[in-house]
Amino acid sequence: MRAVRWGAWPLPRYNRRVNGSETTRLLDAARAGDRVALEDLYTRHQGRLLQVIRARMPAHLARRVAPEDVLQETLLESSRKIDAFEPRGPSSFYRWLVAIARFKLSEAARAQRADKRARERPLEQPVLAEQTSASGRAMRGEQRLELHAALAALPERQAEAVRLRYLEGRTLAETAAALEASEPAVKALVSRGLMALATRAPPGA
Repeated sequence: MRAVRWGAWPLPRYNRRVNGSETTRLLDAARAGDRVALEDLYTRHQGRLLQVIRARMPAHLARRVAPEDVLQETLLESSRKIDAFEPRGPSSFYRWLVAIARFKLSEAARAQRADKRARERPLEQPVLAEQTSASGRAMRGEQRLELHAALAALPERQAEAVRLRYLEGRTLAETAAALEASEPAVKALVSRGLMALATRAPPGA
């Protein structure tokens, strides 16, 4: 089977055969900073991981969140923490990815519930965001500045797609309309942009 290029949706139903010793070799290289090895690792596991995400995603969440978005957030999160990963057997890397994906699904479900509560809250009740501490707001502000700086290093179309989807929270359809592009093209732009951000992120960031 041909290797899958990042951002080429839909993802394959099956990955290339995952060899334990090859995974270990690639993992060692990725933890040492080899981004090509990291991308190869993800290419080998992403199809199976996407199947797990689709199987575990509740129907009500699937109507609001694309499984591919959860996959990309999972890979991005794992790229930030890969230097802290400790292999415990040939399948431990895949199990680690699944654990992160399950956390991301739970996170998305919590966000959906919070959004629903916010819409149902009477107008006279204070909004939760207004109760956030000044230090918390400052931290989020710093994170947004760092993200904006990272986006500046991406190709313009990729950066704009990521900004619209993740900073402005627009839907896939809204992002496609803003960019005057098809939804598959936007998925590809976002996927490549997130992968580029992941490979630029310093270990432990």
